[in-house]
Amino acid sequence: MDYETPDGSQFSLQEVFADGDGNNSPAFQYTSITALVNGEAFAGRSDQRMQDVDEIDILDLLRPVPLENINPLLPDDFTRAPPLSHDKHFLKAPSFMYEDSEPGRTFVAACLLNEATVLEKLRNYPHPNIVQYYGCVVQGDRITQLCLKRYESSLADHVTRPLSRQQRQHIYDDVVSAVKHLHNLGLAHNDICPHNICIDSDGRPAIVDFDSCLPFGEPLLKGVATDAYGGRHVSAAENDFLALDEFKDFLDALDDDAYTQQA
Repeated sequence: MDYETPDGSQFSLQEVFADGDGNNSPAFQYTSITALVNGEAFAGRSDQRMQDVDEIDILDLLRPVPLENINPLLPDDFTRAPPLSHDKHFLKAPSFMYEDSEPGRTFVAACLLNEATVLEKLRNYPHPNIVQYYGCVVQGDRITQLCLKRYESSLADHVTRPLSRQQRQHIYDDVVSAVKHLHNLGLAHNDICPHNICIDSDGRPAIVDFDSCLPFGEPLLKGVATDAYGGRHVSAAENDFLALDEFKDFLDALDDDAYTQQA
């Protein structure tokens, strides 16, 4: 469950379960509570189920997260975000859980720095179907958010609207074009899916979420890998090819009868 308060603070509650075996369902462990308030990260945990945690509990349980866990240092040559406009810009904050607040846990910061690094490169090699990046939002000497173009919706939400077969084909072709552009730069996205594709006001798609994107052959921080590498999860074009096949199946599975045919 995610929600935002009137002052712009962001809160996220997520239940954590222990892995179950063949005979037992996963067992509830705790509810992870995280928050971003004025660019600062807080985390806590509750032994109650998510629906039983009230706002007073949340405020009492939250503790500051060490800066280095969530917010990487800003490299000298990275772009700083321009003055912000809500209508034009979307601020992507790092996603984290309670366990990420433990001392020495810098995985979230590493993913945020990796995404910023990739977006800095793509800023020099733009493509119309790759998210537009404006720079890093910085507090002190650390990156707190990434400033991106604000799109109308994700594809997962967009397909609830009428889409013709031709429109779906255009979306697929544009995404393939963007993936080929990445591959020409020696990069694989490694997490192509409907939730990582946004749609602008003209119905054109753009690939987003580049925290899994890495040069070919590098070990994945996150994302989805094929089984072609002896169980090693590495960045590879094959990961995107498999995802594009599944993406095509997703688009083809939309029932034509449920959509108005549009030119």
